[in-house]
Parts: sequence; structure tokens; C-alpha cells
Amino acid sequence: MIETLNKEIEKLNLEWNIHPFPHVVIDNFLSEELFLSINKEFQNAGGLKNIKKNFSTYLELNKKVYGDKDLTKYSRYPVDILGGNSFIKLIQKFIGDMKVISLSEWENYGGYYPFHSMNNEGVLGSHVDHSHSKYGDLHIANAIYYCSPTWEKSWGGETLLFDQCGLNIIKKIEPLPNRLIIFIHSAVSFHGVNKISSPSNIQRLSYYMDYYINDINLEKILNNLKHNNFKKVKYSYHGTCFIPFFPLGVKSFRIKNILKKSNYFYLLTFLKYLFNTYVFNKMTH
Repeated sequence: MIETLNKEIEKLNLEWNIHPFPHVVIDNFLSEELFLSINKEFQNAGGLKNIKKNFSTYLELNKKVYGDKDLTKYSRYPVDILGGNSFIKLIQKFIGDMKVISLSEWENYGGYYPFHSMNNEGVLGSHVDHSHSKYGDLHIANAIYYCSPTWEKSWGGETLLFDQCGLNIIKKIEPLPNRLIIFIHSAVSFHGVNKISSPSNIQRLSYYMDYYINDINLEKILNNLKHNNFKKVKYSYHGTCFIPFFPLGVKSFRIKNILKKSNYFYLLTFLKYLFNTYVFNKMTH
């Protein structure tokens, strides 16, 4: 089945959107039969139990990430597909001919995890991910596959794409069942998850995959992205960085959040990000 799926993936002709940064949305990514099999497998297992992290701050609320020990036959397919060579070729068609590595190629996914869940009241504030893997590779793309069996528009939970300052929401992408999104990651690709208002028994479920290149290909990817009309790209050295005090843009500011202890960590990380990106950028772009 994987071989057949990979052949279908290689035939895809993606239409990338450039604003606010390059991204593409693919509906009905897997066959309906496979999608239903994945959800049935989750249901029969009674949910995933291999929790690796549980987030509970106002910038990262009601989110859990899981390892792959509970992913069996069908529920394993999305990880293998997103981390496989055929999917990587889709990204290479946009960024150019260079070696791309996925999290799947590293033991324990390089310290990151392939399955995420969020519950009612959950939110993921405006942020950019880590710029490099622990092995020193440059983070250049993300893929998210939504696999909740059902999702209503009124429940929120959209993936949010922000402007380059991370303060204004430019686009909302609904986490519809069997929908996949890919986006180019850089130091200015701020994204997040809108507040969830779902029934208590409904989770926002998604598979997650990162993609990396060697730093020696920096100039090449910059030129190729500019050739594809994305000219405001910027790379620097930084960790995962959230916008403190403004989780969902300027209008989300609340005075009560100023004194939260978690802000000290977020603020320090943000200041380091600003310095490394705009004051002393060792990557010079």
C-alpha cells in the first residue's frame, strides 16, 4: 500500500501560495478508506498513551505530543509517508535540487514527535520553530496532516499564518479531516493554532513532520525561494520562539498575562531571537 501511495504522491502538481510565506493545502490527501482505517485503529486502541510532553502555559495550552509506540498498522502510514522520499520530492520541486532530511531519518525523530493532540480551550501562540536540528541541519519546511474524524468550523483550531512580525494573522487554515498542509519554514514564518472551542470529547489530532537541509545549501535555497517570488525570507540561529504577551496577534493582549512566570522564559527567548536575527545574524541573511 505504501508503494502505491508514494506513486500517487509523486504525481501531485502542487500550487503554492506565497503570502504570507510559501504554503500549500491539499484536501483529501489519503483515500477515504485509509483515513477511516486510521481513525478506527485509534478508536479501537482507546487513544494514544505514549505521551512525551504536555503543554500548559497560556502560549502553549492543552497540547500533548506523542511518540510512535502506539502507532500500529494504518496509523503508522502517515508518518512513513510524510517522512519518505516521495514526499520529500514534493518539497524539492519547490526549493530546488538539494538533499532534504526528514525527522524520520533520525533516532527518536531527533527529539521531536510525530503525533500531536489538542483539546478544548487549547491554543498555540504565534511562534517560529527551532532553526536547526540538534545535529546542525537547517530547518526549512513543516508538514501537518489533520486526522480528527470530524471537525466543525465553529470549533476554531485553525492553523494560523502570521505576518513577518508574528503580530497579525494573515491566513487561517481549518484543520479539516484528511487535509494536509506544507509550509516553508524560516526565521519569519510565524504560525500558531487558534483557540479551540470543541466539545470535551473531540480532540484536534494531527501528524507532524519537519524537513532539513545542510547549511551549505543556504545560498541555493534563498535563490530558489526568491525565484519563486518569496523574497522576504530570512534565516538565523534561534530556538523555538513564541511572541510573549500576544499569543494570537495584537488583539489578543491581556494585562493579566504580563505577570505570568512563564513570560520570563518566553521573553528571554524572544530577545535572543531578535538579537540573532536582526542585530548579529551569523547566517548573514
